[in-house]
Amino acid sequence: MIISGLKKLYQYRGYRLNEVSFSENIVHVNLEFDKRCKDTCPHCGRKGFIEDVEAREARDMPSGPARLVYIRYPARKFRCNACGTRSWLTPDEIDSKRGVTKRMMVMASRLMCDMPIKKVAAFINGSETTLRRWDKAVLKEHLGEVCLDNLSILLVDEKSIGKRHHYITTVLNGETGDLLHCCEGKKKESLKSFFDLLNPEQKASIQVVCIDRGGAYLECVKEELPLADIAFDKYHLVSNLNDVIDDLRREEWNRLCDAGDEQGKALLKGQRYNLLRREEKNTGWQQRRLDELLAMNQTLSTAYVLTEDFRDALSQNYICHAKRALEIWVETAVNSGIGKIVAFARKMEKASEGIINAIRYKVSNGMLEGFNNLISRIIHRGNGYKDMDYLKLKLRQASLPECFKVP
Repeated sequence: MIISGLKKLYQYRGYRLNEVSFSENIVHVNLEFDKRCKDTCPHCGRKGFIEDVEAREARDMPSGPARLVYIRYPARKFRCNACGTRSWLTPDEIDSKRGVTKRMMVMASRLMCDMPIKKVAAFINGSETTLRRWDKAVLKEHLGEVCLDNLSILLVDEKSIGKRHHYITTVLNGETGDLLHCCEGKKKESLKSFFDLLNPEQKASIQVVCIDRGGAYLECVKEELPLADIAFDKYHLVSNLNDVIDDLRREEWNRLCDAGDEQGKALLKGQRYNLLRREEKNTGWQQRRLDELLAMNQTLSTAYVLTEDFRDALSQNYICHAKRALEIWVETAVNSGIGKIVAFARKMEKASEGIINAIRYKVSNGMLEGFNNLISRIIHRGNGYKDMDYLKLKLRQASLPECFKVP
């Protein structure tokens, strides 16, 4: 039997292949120092001498049915005559501190992008803790620094990442979707830590910041970016109105219970999502039930129509049309006489500039909401993250295009 190509498979600079031994599940690759190569100091490049030689071992990528591949090589302790430093000379392709080849670490990092960490650990026959260390080292090396130049649109939102109200604040580039910043908490200080990274020129380039109308971010953006426009995310606005409609539904249910109206209760029961969905997303049976409810309940009927009109106002393509539609909606909502609707309409009237800015710049946090869903999947695949620095690297990796991820 002739076996060829092993030298190319295990080609390490300064070393040459000496012997390869195979067993049923394990492969041992023995390297020896190539005497044709000269020993030079890694710091100054001068000559020196070898003080000690130590046999070491590193894991490599699986080979065929053998999941365990070990590379044995001599590590040499080198002393430089010029600068007097001592250092261990090892193959560049091997991470001597972690006892693994760099290509093995990259392979594990790639697998962890799409597979749960438990399955990756079972596949390579390693521990989850070791895999996390490898992945973190690979991401640190390949992702590089975040580019904060020429930013024009920022998307800001918070995301719950655990129990007991554990949140992180995320900032995305509204044009590319790249993750620019990630910080624990959802307070003003969490967002300010991002602006502290920007110089005056970088701050001046930002034209608009899209945020939720509620929360602590509004004050921080006004302080740090006085010249930038603030846009309120329309999806959050609709969600806020849906909360109002849900409160009205509960009030109507309590009123019917107090009045002992069993027919009205039967008609209202199970209608929550029928009220919140658009008409075209309801099935025929769901819409028929909703029509019966709206015909019998004037309060919910008025609120339902106002919700549809509000969505239409936020969907306008032209600023003048949007302003007029929002003014008409606020006036109609105030004239409805429904207390919660009137209070919400007054808030929308005060926030009209931010609503119009979202239409002017055609921005929303839809991209960021999708990224928040991706965060949940990443945390699930990794069985949670206690190391926040590692989590930030994973989130940044997920936000980058494929061509900029780990090679």
